[in-house]
Amino acid sequence: MSGPEAATARAESGSPIRVFWVYRSFIWRSALHDLRYRYVGSALGMFWNVLIPLAQILIYAAVFSSVMPVRLAGAAPANAFTIYLCAGLLPWIGFSECVARGTNCFLENANYLKKLPIPEQVFVACNAVGATLSLGISMALLFLLASVFGWKITWAWSSIALVVLLLQALGFGLGLALGSLNVFFRDIGQALPIVLQLWMWLTPVVYLKEILPPALQAVLPCNPAFPFIDALHAAIVWGEWPTGWHWGVMLFWAAAAPLVGYFVLGRLRPEIRDVL
Repeated sequence: MSGPEAATARAESGSPIRVFWVYRSFIWRSALHDLRYRYVGSALGMFWNVLIPLAQILIYAAVFSSVMPVRLAGAAPANAFTIYLCAGLLPWIGFSECVARGTNCFLENANYLKKLPIPEQVFVACNAVGATLSLGISMALLFLLASVFGWKITWAWSSIALVVLLLQALGFGLGLALGSLNVFFRDIGQALPIVLQLWMWLTPVVYLKEILPPALQAVLPCNPAFPFIDALHAAIVWGEWPTGWHWGVMLFWAAAAPLVGYFVLGRLRPEIRDVL
């Protein structure tokens, strides 16, 4: 047995954790390679990984503290809304990248999937780790600039890393499921940017949940992304630890999405490499 058949047999015989452990070096090297060469050919190269999120944060700070000053009730600093916006939008960008790249992963790596005995989910994991590293840079810059702005850094900020990792686990699971389906129904990849944009506006990423009508506020907990964004806003903006409800729901979605992704992949795996 060789080629794609060997890959299928190995993926089906090993547990997800074992597969990722076996391919951990490949996943890590691929993610770092993506981070280093994402802007290959440009004069500044990998420094754009820092400059782009830095520019985003500074633009938000300039617009929402000077040009269009917006203040949060109970948050005195003029740049409070900038922190609020970045606390939701930067993680959402990382999450969206994780889902979108996972959805197109099998099509983009068709040649490798046809030739190399590597389980399909490993390629989705490479993209998820790359998106998470990029998000980590953005959040580190937010922490640095919040300190420069004079924002109060509390112990609740120590919860941010785990919340972000759980959010990216949700993104990995969705990317795995949608990537498997996208091989057969390629309109999914075309429609996904619209769906993600709509999803963002249905989630209090760039606005306060309190401005929503009571009926919409009541259904917010049904939105899988809401507990993650709400927990990040609570920790970063208000200095409050995520509640037990936050942790329970985040853990549920972070576990359920990969399980669904593996189920969909398992059902479609026998045909994926033949269709690519």
